[in-house]
Amino acid sequence: MTTKAERHAAWVEDVGILLADMGIPRMGAKAFAALLTAPEEGLTARELGERISASPAAISGAMKLLTQFRMVRRTRRPGERADRFTIGENFWEQAIEAEMQAYGPMIDTVQRGLDELDLSPAARDRMTETRDFLAFFTEEMPRLIERWEKRRG
Repeated sequence: MTTKAERHAAWVEDVGILLADMGIPRMGAKAFAALLTAPEEGLTARELGERISASPAAISGAMKLLTQFRMVRRTRRPGERADRFTIGENFWEQAIEAEMQAYGPMIDTVQRGLDELDLSPAARDRMTETRDFLAFFTEEMPRLIERWEKRRG
């Protein structure tokens, strides 16, 4: 029979694998999964490292990535020396919005390639589809987030 701690660790591993398959680096994925189940006050880097059996350097890199994607917040309680990491409110929306900020420059760069490069018809079609898809996604995602916020209440 497995213990609660073993079931929890297995769940964190499972979510970490799923998130890694979605493109989040493995250590960041495991750290995010651990923070999903963390207490309200979050976890210090040391606590997080203990939970997922990771070195301080690995945790540091994972937290840097996750804070850049706005999936994780860094906080500190009065009187504590160590930062705490928590998952903030609306973290999925913030992560999507951070990702979407990269789409504008990507759309511009793809358009520049369409304007300046000597492309085969197949390459031109792929580039055009890339530009149009990213533009569509950029236009539609704010509406989806708005619908989500209404649904969430």
